[in-house]
Amino acid sequence: MTERTVLATYCGIAGTIVSLGAITIATIVASPETFTWQEHALSDMGRYGTPTSPLFNGGLIVGGLLGLPFAWRCWIAGRNVLERIGVVLLATAVVGQIGVGVFFLEHTAVYLETSLHGIAALTVFGIAPFAGWVYGTGAVMAGDGRLAIASVGLGTVHPLVWLGWLLSLGGEADTGAWFAVPEFGAAVAFGGWVLVLAITVRDRDDSEPDGPNR
Repeated sequence: MTERTVLATYCGIAGTIVSLGAITIATIVASPETFTWQEHALSDMGRYGTPTSPLFNGGLIVGGLLGLPFAWRCWIAGRNVLERIGVVLLATAVVGQIGVGVFFLEHTAVYLETSLHGIAALTVFGIAPFAGWVYGTGAVMAGDGRLAIASVGLGTVHPLVWLGWLLSLGGEADTGAWFAVPEFGAAVAFGGWVLVLAITVRDRDDSEPDGPNR
């Protein structure tokens, strides 16, 4: 393994820590006017002009940028077509994460006339579970049962948390209530999968110290 590939692997670990760390810290330090679990979305902490916007948006952007070299590492470590398709979906979700930070709520007050925040958010939450499912199916084909279970399982967390949220509403008119909860659950599931994948790739590299440079 080259130093570049080793560094790219650790970018996956670092990116997860930065992204989830920034989100978590922002929820702690945000004022009730900026964010509450009951009445706000996570993105409200990144809204233009809020005190937490540099932390929240910056964490998503930096974490996402760290995730891109990790996606490259996973691509060259891919063992079959499905794993590599899963990596492409992973990279797409990461780009969406960066987009959430770049196109924060009310970014039109600073640049662009059309808000792209919703598209970026849908890219993350919509594609992330498919990345896990497709990659996990590839891991099954490669005979890697533990990684397959982790990938498919964490990918399945996404629809489960959203379904649980919808059921919890019980037909209430305020469909935005507790919206941050499934968002956070999905973010943890995605970050958890990236972390598992990074650790797996790292351990695989360590078990083959004399393997070919990639």
